[in-house]
Amino acid sequence: MAFALEAAPVTALRFSPDGKHLLISRSRVIEVRALQADAKPRNIPCAFDKVMAFAFSADRKTLAVAGGTPGDIGGVHLLEWPSGKVRGKWDVFEDVATCVAFGPSGNLAAGSADHSLVLLDLRRAGRVAMRFEGHTKATRGLAFAPDGKSLVSVSADRTVKLWEVRTGKLERSFGNHLGPVHAVAFRPGAEPAYCVTASDDKTVRVWQPSIGRMVRIVRGHGGPVFAVAFSADGRRIFSVGKEGVGRIIDVDSDKVLHKWKAHDDWVYALAVGANGKLATGDWRGEVRVWRVKGDRIFRME
Repeated sequence: MAFALEAAPVTALRFSPDGKHLLISRSRVIEVRALQADAKPRNIPCAFDKVMAFAFSADRKTLAVAGGTPGDIGGVHLLEWPSGKVRGKWDVFEDVATCVAFGPSGNLAAGSADHSLVLLDLRRAGRVAMRFEGHTKATRGLAFAPDGKSLVSVSADRTVKLWEVRTGKLERSFGNHLGPVHAVAFRPGAEPAYCVTASDDKTVRVWQPSIGRMVRIVRGHGGPVFAVAFSADGRRIFSVGKEGVGRIIDVDSDKVLHKWKAHDDWVYALAVGANGKLATGDWRGEVRVWRVKGDRIFRME
């Protein structure tokens, strides 16, 4: 299954909470596609010239959209789901907002190309509740730990940072990556918590951030890795990047179990859905939907 090319790169993808739709970033529009052949898309208007990230609240009723105008302004807008009605706007950055995530307790964090990493005050639109000071270049990704007490951010400054959510304190900073770091995700259901990062240095790295340990390095990528995610059961890692090649990686080793030609261009966006579904989006604006069976992947019809 593939959706038509658009003029702009796909920079954000997310399956809807019920798994029946795919949200795709477009300029000033969120395209909502039903996962069935010949279904017409529904467009939700969006104020951002560039949409960079999506996140759903735990109750599935709120969609957070991060984006803005590069070099000018950025923010996070909250929309009711599925209506798309705007509930609040936090246009608090001096550059495009690059990442956004809900914590387990309902708090909301966002990062920007202006180096910022913040908690937003959900009781008052437009207000920042806390700032996490430390990145020296664009914040590229963030993820809450499963217990919600800490979060990990990654940046173009090549660092992976662990923060205490309650105080904003920087607990650890890792400089192991040799290039900008683009994405981070926590392993679902794991105790202690593990996360994975993806970088320009052509590696995927697995961390146990709370004790300051890099667990392993997955080499063999032929170019920068732009997006990374865990499977729903936490047993596999998916990675995509500049090569246009997708990989399935065993979480408990550095072994690449399978790789496939996902696109003919750079792949920026990756989303994991229910029942083995996977979506990828590329520089040309094309989105493809896949089905994972075991350690192999197949294009959905």
